[in-house]
Amino acid sequence: MKTLNPIFFIAVAALAGIFATLPAHADDASCKPVSDAAAKLARTPYHEVSTADGKPFEKIFTTTTLSMRINNGKWMTMPMTPQEVLDAMRETGSYSNCKVLRTEIVDGQPATVYAAHRTSPGTSVPNQDDQIWIAANGLTLKTVSDSQVNGRKVHAESHVTYDNVHAPAGAH
Repeated sequence: MKTLNPIFFIAVAALAGIFATLPAHADDASCKPVSDAAAKLARTPYHEVSTADGKPFEKIFTTTTLSMRINNGKWMTMPMTPQEVLDAMRETGSYSNCKVLRTEIVDGQPATVYAAHRTSPGTSVPNQDDQIWIAANGLTLKTVSDSQVNGRKVHAESHVTYDNVHAPAGAH
């Protein structure tokens, strides 16, 4: 059996950070904008480019498929609907202590930067501190996450775009 690289787990955690979750456990009220952005993102095609400890990770979600590649390797694609994304996110944890930090421009768009703490009991990333940039249209533009994976500090950054999103050619 192949053991998955911890970078894969942080990439999945970055995915969770990007989605900002809609967990089974209620987020506290301060996290409503973050949760709303998660719901909107799960219904919107996007292209995400990330790094976890400097290693590249890329995702493309079309609302019918999710394609991922790690370390610039081959694309892996699986069928995935917005509802499946939301269902998976509901099972993974919750955000607390969300607060507005500042506003910034990301890709020419004004964005509100939120700080949040994510708790995901029973996962490889049980605690994570995030900064999440949310545009005026409610979509996530960027995230920065710091967590511990197997006792090691991991830093991840993600950038999300929404224009001309298509599944990658030759993805399997």
